Amino acid sequence: YINLYATIVLLPASYYAGQFQNGMRMLFPPLSTDTSSSIENKSSLLVQLNLSASLGQVFIFLTIHHFSPLICTTITTTRKFFTILLSVYKFGHVLDVWQWGSVGLVFGGLYLEIAAKLFEGREKNSKTNAIAMNESTSRVVESQRVLKKKKEL
Repeated sequence: YINLYATIVLLPASYYAGQFQNGMRMLFPPLSTDTSSSIENKSSLLVQLNLSASLGQVFIFLTIHHFSPLICTTITTTRKFFTILLSVYKFGHVLDVWQWGSVGLVFGGLYLEIAAKLFEGREKNSKTNAIAMNESTSRVVESQRVLKKKKEL
């Protein structure tokens, strides 16, 4: 229902903004203005875009299914962040102090998230070990109590 709702809301909005007409002209140009090779090139690019988007959705689903939504979010954030940094490097943009501070915040957040997961895993293991130790200690104490009773008899 999300796609249906988006279509119902965005179709009139795109028509009102004039984007719908531009999109239709791009997809279905008048035959007198575009050559057939240009139409085929646009169609090929549109198919590639849609295949890439659908493949991305499959990977997102598989990541959530096999790992967790938190891992998926971390992967997505990291990927987008490195894409931005690569773009800054490739096109020679200059970041000011505030922007570099934001870069530091993103890396710091990712680092803290990874560290919290590692700490959480160790904490769970230590609790499991403590429970096992308590059970073992209880068994030893119980067996000693039973042996003491037998000696008394």
